[in-house]
Amino acid sequence: MNNTTQRFPAYPLITCDPYFSVWSMCDTLNGDFTRHWTGSQHSMTGIITIDGVPKVFMGRMCHNPNRNSYGPAKIAQKSVCVTPLKTIYSFADEKIELEVCFFTPLLLDNLKLLSRPVSYVSYSVKSLDGLDHKCSFYFDVSALLAVNEPNETIYFGQSDISAYITNCSNTMLEKSGDDQRISWGHLHLASLSGTIGTADDFLKTQVYRGENIEKSSLFGKRVKAGISEKTVYPVLYYLNEFEVGKNKTNDFLCIGYDDVHSLEYFGKKIDAYYKKDGETFFDALSDALKNYENIAEMATRFDEELINDAQKISDEYAKIISIAYRQTVAAHKLAYDGQKGLFVSKECFSNGCAATVDVTYPSIPLFLIYEPKLVEYMLEPIFDFASSEKWRFDFAPHDVGQYPLLNGQVYGISAGELMYSSQMPIEECGNMILCVAAICKKTKSTDYAMKHFDILQKWADYLAKFGFDPENQLCTDDFAGHLAHNCNLSIKAILGIAAWGMILNMMDNTPDGERYISLAKNLASQWKAKAYDGNHYKLSFDKSDSWSIKYNLVWDKLFDLNIFDPDIFVDEIEYYKTKINKYGIPLDNRSDYTKSDWQMWSTVLSDDKEYTDKIISSMLNMLQDTNDHVPFTDWYYSSSAIMRGFQNRTVQGGLFIKLLKF
Repeated sequence: MNNTTQRFPAYPLITCDPYFSVWSMCDTLNGDFTRHWTGSQHSMTGIITIDGVPKVFMGRMCHNPNRNSYGPAKIAQKSVCVTPLKTIYSFADEKIELEVCFFTPLLLDNLKLLSRPVSYVSYSVKSLDGLDHKCSFYFDVSALLAVNEPNETIYFGQSDISAYITNCSNTMLEKSGDDQRISWGHLHLASLSGTIGTADDFLKTQVYRGENIEKSSLFGKRVKAGISEKTVYPVLYYLNEFEVGKNKTNDFLCIGYDDVHSLEYFGKKIDAYYKKDGETFFDALSDALKNYENIAEMATRFDEELINDAQKISDEYAKIISIAYRQTVAAHKLAYDGQKGLFVSKECFSNGCAATVDVTYPSIPLFLIYEPKLVEYMLEPIFDFASSEKWRFDFAPHDVGQYPLLNGQVYGISAGELMYSSQMPIEECGNMILCVAAICKKTKSTDYAMKHFDILQKWADYLAKFGFDPENQLCTDDFAGHLAHNCNLSIKAILGIAAWGMILNMMDNTPDGERYISLAKNLASQWKAKAYDGNHYKLSFDKSDSWSIKYNLVWDKLFDLNIFDPDIFVDEIEYYKTKINKYGIPLDNRSDYTKSDWQMWSTVLSDDKEYTDKIISSMLNMLQDTNDHVPFTDWYYSSSAIMRGFQNRTVQGGLFIKLLKF
């Protein structure tokens, strides 16, 4: 696949989890600092030296944002290609071509590898003029990757296989928040070749020129991650010197982050999933170095298969899912609580909520395709909390905390108490049942539903009692505010009831299963009559001349339930066609803004290729034209491509719904 001409708002470089996440938020890799997904400076610098002449290919020579960049000129960037697992840059001058590849092996069917906090940087250099050239490849990673704020103290150390930076703040799992970075643990740089050492902005010039700076080494020293009296913006660096002739020179290095403990789960500090059988971080890093070739081959094969599947829909769709994949996965943390896996999302650039149900709901298509077990791991925190004495409502919770502290819901709290008015009763009950139903349908097993049978039954009955005509309450689109008689929310309730009936039928409990399905069909008939508005269906039952994207209808199609009349789907799509702007279709008649996930879900409501192509094309237009240099936003204005809010969110897993089959 050729993605070299596609411009994206930001490019993923390191994508392991919500803390260990570095992006290029510039059209060229050497146009600005690299950054954490929040926008904070997480600098990495790359310099290629050819016959004694250094040229910057990544970042800025000086990490201090208050000083002008100095040092060598830049090498010209020729192209950038984004695949689901890789971001590949190509640079060239009159002598050589340099290719640099960033990839994190987020393979969903290999959970230990998926949870391993190690990312790769590989590079190759070849001669363009047919002559031999003496070259060196310099790469550094700033101590800013190991701190929340630049004034935190760090320590430089060495292991048998790496150099590392330790955060000395002693604040492990003490704070939670949204615009937050890690303030504990160890940042590692490792390679099988070259030299690894320490430097700062004053010493880097000597390093990339190959001069000896051992007397200035920071190993064994404590310094500030940012400016201090003795040093400025310290880094771990890698330097490899080689000659380039007829054949390419290839090599790689690893960047890893040992967070020691990953999450607090109801008062207990728990670790990343890869440690569940006794593996240590150094075991993982050593294996990452030793098995690079095999892992790189696995990543290439995965990319090829996913891109090939996506291109069956369209080349443009393949580009969209390529930029969405790593963001979706890496906005989660895969952990283990001693008994079970937990795949915890962070509600990025929103409020930092952890394991939010209405963030899980749109994201599950990607994970259902490759590993439904991950959807179970996403739901487990909610079931654990809802089954505890802390949860006092008859409906499902919204979240279980604020990342990385999962100790109970934080959304809608006032004076320490959960406010009923800020809950999402119909939304979250419907989401939980539909997610469980999707697991059962995909795995052809009801084991997971049986595990949580009683609480699911309670939520299904709640939907049956209150779901058809919802009172004034929030739905997943809570940014739009409370809305009574929400037609799309009513659909979620009706299909949640039907999905529970489907699960019961799968359990061979046909009498009860058919009772719920019959109720759902009856309610769907009432819905059609009450929501009809001439040539489409209303935003809310009491508002004529209104409309909204009825994205919740997708489950009627995907589960083959046939609860709603087929002409509803036809009428809705025909009406949506009249509302498409340059960058997409608005979410509803109340505003020009839209959501990327719900737009893509709407394309599943019919086999109308014209509509699907328009939605995909408009979304790609947004990515091409927006001036907001941030990881793929899911909430933006459909007429201007301006971000309304949200970035780096897991909900982009919903974009993979076109590939989901049961």
